[in-house]
Amino acid sequence: MPIEELPAARIYKYEFEVPIKRSAGKVWSLMTDEVNSWWMNDFRALGEKSTMTLDAQTGGLLVERNENGESLEWYRVQMCQPEKALYLNGYLAPDWGGPTLSMLKLALEVEGDACLLNVSDALMGNVTEASAKSAQSGWEMMFRDGLGRFAER
Repeated sequence: MPIEELPAARIYKYEFEVPIKRSAGKVWSLMTDEVNSWWMNDFRALGEKSTMTLDAQTGGLLVERNENGESLEWYRVQMCQPEKALYLNGYLAPDWGGPTLSMLKLALEVEGDACLLNVSDALMGNVTEASAKSAQSGWEMMFRDGLGRFAER
């Protein structure tokens, strides 16, 4: 296979907020312990019947598995501050537009009886403005329509 030169690495960062009408403690529990319940089917790389799990401790994994024994590591936990923040590192292979490193932070801020989920992501590698906007749009959908709606039902 010939050697292929890729474009120079770029770095993009985006952030957004998702207000959720549940306590930060409850949202943390749902976000970490029940990820399979709110993770949307459109975002399951191994099929709609796959299972998502998150081990919310340093070195823990956000992993997708299916009944055929296939698995995908989405992210690895870099830092965990229970009921406050998760720092996650994930990689995109060239097959999915990479090589790219994603440094995703999910932070909860108490707002009375509700909370605010602050999402920020820094992407480094084979990233374009369009691919960064696509990532942001996908995560906004996941956390608003997936986690947010699940938490408020």
